[in-house]
Amino acid sequence: MDKLTIKNIEIKKKFIEVECIEVDGKEIILTRVPHGDIDYYLTHADCKTCGKEFKKQFTHSKICSACWKKDEYDKFYAKPLARADYKGMIYDQYTDKYFQDLDDVIEHYEEDKISLDNAMLLTTVESSFNHIDIEQISEEEVHEDWEPSDELLTKIDEFNEFLNTQRTRTFFPCDTRLDISSFLKSESEVKNG
Repeated sequence: MDKLTIKNIEIKKKFIEVECIEVDGKEIILTRVPHGDIDYYLTHADCKTCGKEFKKQFTHSKICSACWKKDEYDKFYAKPLARADYKGMIYDQYTDKYFQDLDDVIEHYEEDKISLDNAMLLTTVESSFNHIDIEQISEEEVHEDWEPSDELLTKIDEFNEFLNTQRTRTFFPCDTRLDISSFLKSESEVKNG
């Protein structure tokens, strides 16, 4: 059978022996039933949002791709807008890629023949190296009355200052979105003179 929904299968009643305990007057079943979840077998389901039947992509899919996409866009557009002069790395939630600037985003979309209407651009933040502290390096290595030397503390401070000067070049998306439409308008104004 190539299409299996909750509507076109017969659910039969069978009995299995399970272990259980009682807590506050409630019976709690301890025995897990392997593959007892019907979701493992259903190929199609009714969307919990719109009610339409859809082909499941994942075992526990509950909403269709159209509703999922709308939900993602609604969440995206609910995020605050970034300052117009943002100059950092850009993350595109739609393509799951990072870009140096908006020109790179536009070039990528044009090369892959994707409409810029799909762009879901977010600002990013660069990670930094964690500083070392004396507790971290001595916690299980020394006795409880041990005191670090001034020289050791100075060297750790110097190393932490050095870490401040090093870049990870690793970026993570923030919850601030970029409005590409204003950039596109200013670009077309420049081209049209």
